Amino acid sequence: MIRIGVIGLGWWGKQIVTCLAESPRFKVVAGCDVDHNMAAPFARQHGFDLVTDYEDLVRRGGLDAIAVVTPHLLHEEMAIAALAAGKQVFCEKPLALSTASAERILAASAKQGGVLGIGHERRYEPALEKVRLLLESGALGRVLHMDANVSHNNFRNMDPSNWRRDPRHAPAGAWTALGIHIGDLMVSLAGAPTRVAARTASQIFPAPSEDFVSADVDFADGARGRITCLSTPPFYARFTLIGDRGWVEVQEGGNVDKGLPSTFVHCKPDGTRESREYAPVNTVRMNFEAWADALEGRAPYRFTPDQLLANIRIFDGVVRSAAKNGEPVAL
Repeated sequence: MIRIGVIGLGWWGKQIVTCLAESPRFKVVAGCDVDHNMAAPFARQHGFDLVTDYEDLVRRGGLDAIAVVTPHLLHEEMAIAALAAGKQVFCEKPLALSTASAERILAASAKQGGVLGIGHERRYEPALEKVRLLLESGALGRVLHMDANVSHNNFRNMDPSNWRRDPRHAPAGAWTALGIHIGDLMVSLAGAPTRVAARTASQIFPAPSEDFVSADVDFADGARGRITCLSTPPFYARFTLIGDRGWVEVQEGGNVDKGLPSTFVHCKPDGTRESREYAPVNTVRMNFEAWADALEGRAPYRFTPDQLLANIRIFDGVVRSAAKNGEPVAL
C-alpha cells in the first residue's frame, strides 16, 4: 500500500481523498493546507494527520508519495521539493504554467527515478476510452480533426480575487481548469503538437479575469484540433473526433464530481450511427491506481513525459498567442 500525503485540501484535494477512501492501493496518512481551520474537520473525518507547513509534510517519514493539489503557481516549487525529499509525486493539472517550468519538474522526476503522476483523469472516462479503442483499431481511419467545447459556470460567482480567476495562477481563462484536459486528450490521440493560434476575452468577467478562450492546434501528423472553453454558461462538454472513415462524439452529462452519465455516438463509413450511454466511474481512483501500477513496476503509466511536456507546450502557446491577439505560435 502506498502511503500518501496531500498538499492542498480545498475542493479538489478533498475530492481526491474521498475518491481514494476505498482504494486498497493507497492510504492518505497526512495532509496540509494554509487554511488549517477549514481542513481540520475533514482530516479528522478521514483519519489522517494535518500539518501546517508543506515542507514539514514532504520531509515526513513514513510517506511514500505526495499529491500536489494547490494553486497552479505553486506546483513547481512543491513538486520539486517533494522529489528532492525522496517522495514520488502526483501533481494536479496543469503540471506547470510554462514549458520551462514543466521541463524542470520532469527533469527532477527523472533524476529521482520517479514516475510522475498527473491529474488528467478524463482519459479514463469510459466513453473517451471507447474513442481511443476505436481509433487504435483503425475503425476511424486517419485523424483529420478534433473539436471540443468544455464550459461551466463554477467560477462565475467566485470573488474576482480568488486564485482560480487570477491570471497569475490561471492565465487564458478556463484553460488551466478545462482546456488542459482536452489538450492532454488530443496529444494522446494525435501525437506531437506543432502550432497554436488562440484568442481570449473578458466577455462577462471584469478584466483582467478572462472568461473565454479558444485555440486552434496543429499536429505533426497533419491532424487539426480546436478547443473552446467558457467560464459563464451552464455546464457543457463535447468532444468530437473526425477521421477519414468515421467520426465519434462524446457529450458529458456534468462535471466529474456530479456522477452523471455520458453519451457516445459513432458514425461508421456507410453513415450508420450507433449510440450508447456510459455510466460514470471513479476516474480519479482509476488514474491513481494506474500510477500505483507504474510505481510498482506492474505496467507503464500511460502519461509519458513527452506527452506531459507536449500538453504544457500547447498551454504555453495558447497564452503567448492570445497575448498577440491570435498570432500563431510555433511549438
